[in-house]
Amino acid sequence: MLERKTGISAFPDKLDVYRLTDSIRTVQCNLHQEAHYAYASWVITDDGVVVIDTGEPSISSLINEEIARETDKPVKYVIYTHGHADHSRGTYAFMKHNPRIIAHENLISRFKRHELTAEYINRIMKIQIHFDLQSERMPKYPFIYPTETYTNEYEFRLGGKTFYLFHGKGETDDHTLVWIPEEKAVFCGDLLEASFPNLGNPFKVQRYAEEWAVAMERVLALDPDIAIGGDVVLITKEKILEVLGENIELLRFLQDSVVKAANEGKSLEQITEEIQLPPHLEKSPNLRQIYSRREFAIYNIWKRYCGYFDFSPSSLLPRPKKELSGVVRGLIGNDEAIVRAAKKLMADGQLQLALETLDIILKTDYEYVPARRERMEILKKLFDTDICLMSRNTWLYYLEEDKRFLEQHS
Repeated sequence: MLERKTGISAFPDKLDVYRLTDSIRTVQCNLHQEAHYAYASWVITDDGVVVIDTGEPSISSLINEEIARETDKPVKYVIYTHGHADHSRGTYAFMKHNPRIIAHENLISRFKRHELTAEYINRIMKIQIHFDLQSERMPKYPFIYPTETYTNEYEFRLGGKTFYLFHGKGETDDHTLVWIPEEKAVFCGDLLEASFPNLGNPFKVQRYAEEWAVAMERVLALDPDIAIGGDVVLITKEKILEVLGENIELLRFLQDSVVKAANEGKSLEQITEEIQLPPHLEKSPNLRQIYSRREFAIYNIWKRYCGYFDFSPSSLLPRPKKELSGVVRGLIGNDEAIVRAAKKLMADGQLQLALETLDIILKTDYEYVPARRERMEILKKLFDTDICLMSRNTWLYYLEEDKRFLEQHS
């Protein structure tokens, strides 16, 4: 496995390019918060260059310059492994070559959805990544749609090399995996990660555990020497077997466990508490929950098969939570006691329960200073102890919101 570098600027002046073979180049795009945002790769052939994922606009021009240093051949093809911005928004830099752009057919609807919900996406990026897509430093480039799409498989040859594309589902439903048999190299996009697979995200649409496992099993059947993912490059058969094997086992365990528990009549609350990872997966350095986490994966699988009803009649047509909080707050009749209870829960390490206790007040009066002050302290503890990027940044977002509020009301 290649060393995963840290501290790479979001707006680098130069790229650290890995020469994986005589033909294959890849570059780490560690754009934010030491979480690998993407790997962008390209394959140099006698008849032209194939770019596999273009990265963000902040690095794609540099990739174009790197290609020009090695060859005078044009970029003939651009392949999107999927439609997330860090894999597809840098394409503009290669358009002077007039390349053919290939993607799975589902990518079209993804681009259209992202265009439709652009304001929402920017809002959640501020929360989950702590990054403003509309900042002045971020170039504003529209999506560049593929010139060709496929349904199941697609193949072309260039400069003596075969590029075999096949569809997979996992983090998205529009994934393309690319196999180059002459190089024994496979490009997996974000279906291959060096941490807990991003199977669940509280801000995003459906992910696919079973199909993800199937795609990884298909990759293993190719017997590759090199496997390039969205945040990792594996360069030995031993490591490929280890990482993909553990990912497959994890995905199948979560899929089977959630479905089995649902069929047994258990609720989502029960399932989330009871389904814990086997110790060897929980402790694996390849499955650290630094981007997604067990709970998010369970919620995602439940949502896919079971909807949102939790088999309590009060949940069928629920009233706004502020109404119930108002009833409970009125029955207690003592806001100081609620805040003290939250403080005690925090001291006992029950941080989530402490947050929900404060919501008895904050759902009805979001500007109640003692509750906001106590919530800020709870969020500090959560932020300091959580290693998962998605949840840690969410704590941070509301922590900073509480800081600003309290400064204005001090």
